[in-house]
Amino acid sequence: MELDIRRLSPQLANDYMYYFKNDAFSDHRDWAGCFCLHFHLDKKLAASYEAFCKTAHQDDLSFSLHYAEQYVKNGIIQGYLAYFNNRVVGWCNANDKQEYAALKSNVDPGLWTDDGDKKVKSVVCFSVAPDMRGRGISTTLLECVCSDALIEGYDFIEGYPLAGECDMYAAHHGTVALFEKCGFTLHKQSDGNCIMRKLYHA
Repeated sequence: MELDIRRLSPQLANDYMYYFKNDAFSDHRDWAGCFCLHFHLDKKLAASYEAFCKTAHQDDLSFSLHYAEQYVKNGIIQGYLAYFNNRVVGWCNANDKQEYAALKSNVDPGLWTDDGDKKVKSVVCFSVAPDMRGRGISTTLLECVCSDALIEGYDFIEGYPLAGECDMYAAHHGTVALFEKCGFTLHKQSDGNCIMRKLYHA
């Protein structure tokens, strides 16, 4: 399958918004308000976001719509869109680890460590349109992230899949098998959470 992978930019904001409004969670409306915002929200917004995501009303997405549009246009949300026949069919949220408010505020001593002066690319979420799953789209997206991260001089790339078996919705962080396929190895594990790393520079 011939995919066109494009790095998210403000010029692609409309494509991003259309995908999340119409396709990303068309089979899982409880997540209709996500717009891949979770890892970008600071503590001030987190409580409101959690409450909002409990609703699945397509006509009540003002919170997510506002922040998603602003975060894409301001370059806070970064990642890659997968196109097939000029339609967005997948998404991967990937950015410098320091740009994720949720990661910076995570204080689980069993999992998170100080990276020192290392330059880390984080891959936090994948989404594939329901009718396009099982075609290797997430793999293609992750391969693109890895290729660009090497060019950009990152010391390593991290992913955060759940350990063990999980359904397709719980696998939105990617799976251990997906990361292993792209050359990642297990760095740390705490309870059911993993950090997978691909090392570029020691």
